[in-house]
Amino acid sequence: MGIKINIVKLGCPKNDLDAEALSSRLLVSGYELTEDKERADIFIVNTCAFIEEAKKESIETILKLSRLKNGRNNKKMIVTGCLAQRYNTQLWESMTEVDGFLGLNELDNITKICSEVEKGNRLCLISPLPGEYEEAPERTPQTLSYAYLRIADGCDNFCFYCSIPYIRGRFRSRKMDKILTEAESLAEKGIKEIDLIAQDITLYGQDIYGEKKLPELLSALSQIEKLEWIRLLYTHPAHYTEKLIQEIAINKKVCKYLDLPLQHISDKLLFLMNRKIDKKGIRGLLQSLRNNIPDLVLRTTFIVGLPGEGEEEFRELLDFVEEQRFDRLGVFSYSREEGTEAYKYKEHLTSKEKVRRVDRLMSLQQKIAFEKNEKRVGEKTKVLIESQADKREFGHITKKEKYYVARSTKEAPEIDGVILVKGKNLKIGEFVEVRITGWEGYDLVGELVRRTPLLS
Repeated sequence: MGIKINIVKLGCPKNDLDAEALSSRLLVSGYELTEDKERADIFIVNTCAFIEEAKKESIETILKLSRLKNGRNNKKMIVTGCLAQRYNTQLWESMTEVDGFLGLNELDNITKICSEVEKGNRLCLISPLPGEYEEAPERTPQTLSYAYLRIADGCDNFCFYCSIPYIRGRFRSRKMDKILTEAESLAEKGIKEIDLIAQDITLYGQDIYGEKKLPELLSALSQIEKLEWIRLLYTHPAHYTEKLIQEIAINKKVCKYLDLPLQHISDKLLFLMNRKIDKKGIRGLLQSLRNNIPDLVLRTTFIVGLPGEGEEEFRELLDFVEEQRFDRLGVFSYSREEGTEAYKYKEHLTSKEKVRRVDRLMSLQQKIAFEKNEKRVGEKTKVLIESQADKREFGHITKKEKYYVARSTKEAPEIDGVILVKGKNLKIGEFVEVRITGWEGYDLVGELVRRTPLLS
């Protein structure tokens, strides 16, 4: 019997990619992967350290697994991801129950560290992040319909509240030929949608080509015949160009969906946050995007409770959200992170007040989202079938009827609602046309119209 490994994935899609790379390397080396923690010989915890809540979740997960590990002396634990990269010295000294620590650019050494901890050795493989993008081990996507595709890593923006540059290093673009090769491989494996990710995809190419190259990358990706949807995630409002906007508008394979974290609208806070764009610039960008890209879906995120955010600045944000009526919106409560500029500020809002502001903003957005869902009833749209619906997850669907989980170009995987399609014998990874018949919360409900819609 082979050594069985259980991988616990925490955090964002970037961590999912690292977990996929680890899984592929382990399988090639003869290890077995298991979802059953009781049967696992080695736990690998892929941690997140973006905000305080993420760090707490990572530490709680490690401690929970350590209790299971300590009850069975043959089990081992390896911690990797952002928490391990940033706090390896502290963790090595304080969490002796962890057998190994693996850095973000050490994924190729996963089999080495597994072998060592199996022998009873304790090991820390953490090194400084490189100045150039380093290719990770080849990965196998965990879904049958879509896959994330990393085009860069690290960040040069140094927003005053954000710890990412101190964890994942400076911005490093990936060479275009490497991206295209991976995209072609994913398409050959049956992937229909790729979601481009980085800390800032709009800056792609600036460091290695001397100019922003996302428009050229999108054009090249769209030439991959078996690839049908290309989705842009994590775009920075200060780094859009007219060339990029036009490429999004005319490229038929690029989803007319943009993830555009704005973080705030108060000029006072935008300047303090080092966002490199002001309120006028944001308004101008939103108008340009909507004027040039018909039927555009906009997703954004905001941070509330920042140092310096008084009631006046928060009211300005509420008014802006009500005015703009974003299709999708997420809200973070400000988290004080050591090493950032914001950490130095002495005046911070109470946790109670930050929660109150999150609730007020999300209540406003919920009303907008439900009104938009209602307007979509009767709409016909092309969707990608992802899985059969689990009645335990979607309690409002009846036991007698069969539903499938699907998405249109207007829904990004994992972060937005889905479309529940009533039908029979649909295939995972298949495109069909549906009619929206209703909605339940953030999810839509639809019925099958036809199975072979024209490509659009």
